[in-house]
Amino acid sequence: MTVDPIRSTLANVSTDDTSLVLPSDKSQRTGQQRVLEQVKSIKRKSKMVKKDSIPSPTSPESVTEYSEPKFQFSPPNMNGSLFKFNGSTMTSSRSRMTVRSLSVPNAVRTTTVRYNRATGQSMKLLGNKQLVQSQTSIKPSRSQSQTVRKVTATNSQSEALGAFGAFGAEGSIPNITLQEAVEYLSHSDISYQLCGASYIQHHSFNEDHIKQEVWRLEGIPALVQLLKIDNSQLQQTAAGALRNLVFKDDNNKVEVDRCEGIETILTLLRNTNDTETHKQLTGLLWNLSSADRLKAELIEKALPLLTETIVVPYNNWGDSKAHKHIDPEVFYNTTGCLRNLSSANEEERISMRKCPQLIDSLVTYVQTQMDIGEQDEKSVENCVCILHNLSYQLETEASDHFKSLEEPKENNNNSKKSIFSTKSSKSSKTLKDIVFPAMEKETPEGVDWLYNQKSLQLYLSLLGNSQKEATLEACCGALQNLTASKGPLSTLMSQTIIEKMQGLCVISPLLKSENPGLQKTAMSLVGNMSRVPFLRGTMAKEIIPTLGSVLSNVTPNMGKSDSTIATMCRVMQVLMLAEPETSKKLINPKLIDSLSALSSNMSFETGRKAAGFLLWSMWGQKDIQSVLKKQRMSKDTFINPVTAVAYEEATNMKAR
Repeated sequence: MTVDPIRSTLANVSTDDTSLVLPSDKSQRTGQQRVLEQVKSIKRKSKMVKKDSIPSPTSPESVTEYSEPKFQFSPPNMNGSLFKFNGSTMTSSRSRMTVRSLSVPNAVRTTTVRYNRATGQSMKLLGNKQLVQSQTSIKPSRSQSQTVRKVTATNSQSEALGAFGAFGAEGSIPNITLQEAVEYLSHSDISYQLCGASYIQHHSFNEDHIKQEVWRLEGIPALVQLLKIDNSQLQQTAAGALRNLVFKDDNNKVEVDRCEGIETILTLLRNTNDTETHKQLTGLLWNLSSADRLKAELIEKALPLLTETIVVPYNNWGDSKAHKHIDPEVFYNTTGCLRNLSSANEEERISMRKCPQLIDSLVTYVQTQMDIGEQDEKSVENCVCILHNLSYQLETEASDHFKSLEEPKENNNNSKKSIFSTKSSKSSKTLKDIVFPAMEKETPEGVDWLYNQKSLQLYLSLLGNSQKEATLEACCGALQNLTASKGPLSTLMSQTIIEKMQGLCVISPLLKSENPGLQKTAMSLVGNMSRVPFLRGTMAKEIIPTLGSVLSNVTPNMGKSDSTIATMCRVMQVLMLAEPETSKKLINPKLIDSLSALSSNMSFETGRKAAGFLLWSMWGQKDIQSVLKKQRMSKDTFINPVTAVAYEEATNMKAR
């Protein structure tokens, strides 16, 4: 689901007032970085790979699922020996093989060597065409590795691997077809079931078309049934296969739901204590949660379980000691799932806000990580993104929480002012006049946290200390949502951020960010706050120099940042008129030349109009005009057919 932000033209500042944040692969680390982190986390014992730890959405452009599949194959021990394949039969062998293929969802071109299948359908289905899963619109470099495979074996490796084959870069895959793999899922022998699930898990990661073939062969219902068998390794492998099959495939997501897969997943998650199974199941739920049509069901059925058994215990809430050893990856997957769910519609957001101790636990986790200097820890991003989404349209959707908000009476002598007025109206809405005790609660609970001043301070602290752009964007987004309305709440939030917490010093640098999403969200926040007249003077001193610097360096290839540049021009126009003395010191030929070029550049649909209006308004303000004349700038640069059209459109828009 793509959420179209609300557009506003209030107070000459058209900006995205509120926003939802969605997981975005663009904000994640590169595939190569993840692989290195995965390899470092592998623990070995007697040459056997025992464990692996897999590390990790924000952009309001697309919903993505985040899949961290683990392709592990450790054949079960049968009467003291391990099995191998030989044609269509299974025989025992004393050889031991453990294979782990660590993968990253930010799919990239794999360097894994392809091996020919034996004959027949296997060759037709798999072929030799290289397909990869991709979560990003940016074409990854060949140097980024998609998979890392580790194989360990005894001296009798050749016998054990025989017709069965190794999953390594120097081996081959099992000599079976996909149809046979699906048939194995319903076999009475658990070894066959495990082999079929492992085959599907492996190939559904590497080759996208396998997902559709498994669906056609009705393999998904069979995999769901395997989750009900009391064998942890089989459950893990089946969950891993499903996790890959539903990755970026809505048909398979729906198929899992159709065969009561969600109920089965949650039942197993509730009843098993196996950590590896928890990892696969929560990763599977994360992928399922990106499907809009499943979000309501997941919020109804999965949210309570995930909150009660993972999120709350992980943060040591209450006296509950259940799951006190929850693995960090399980918590990470869980918050990733909730992050997707929090981007649903109004009804679902309301349900999530009402979930007992959910918001409390998220805030507690973020604050705890901040206190120990781990603000860039991967789960912090998910938690802040959830808080961001739950603050979306908060004043409207949780209106009961704002009944105590007392709005001061407006002065009745507010006459209409020229858009070129140099004076900011001294509104009576000041921090002293607006009364809202709930915002200052010492022990906030639930929804209270979303607008409490402690949360505002937490967001600003993250903005000043985090290096993770997705976390920074989510913090700006939460503040953006809280400053979005035209009422007293937005005024109070804006004044608290600027005057009480001196937040501009950490917000202003973000306006120069090279990350378009972060820059846009930070600019939208500034745009919201600039609508409060009595804050403009303070804002001008901090913000105008930054805006001037950015606008002085606009280039034609910045067309994708059109809306952000337009907002910058509009905010600068408002702040320059509010604080002309500050503005006069920053006006220079480079800035004017850049604005002039921008005003006639057709690559910027909205930016050029905003630049034209800014130029026109500069000349229309006498104090600023005098500075322009002293610098021997021509009137034609500011008053011309291009800027005249921009001025007319802006004034007509304001009059509506």
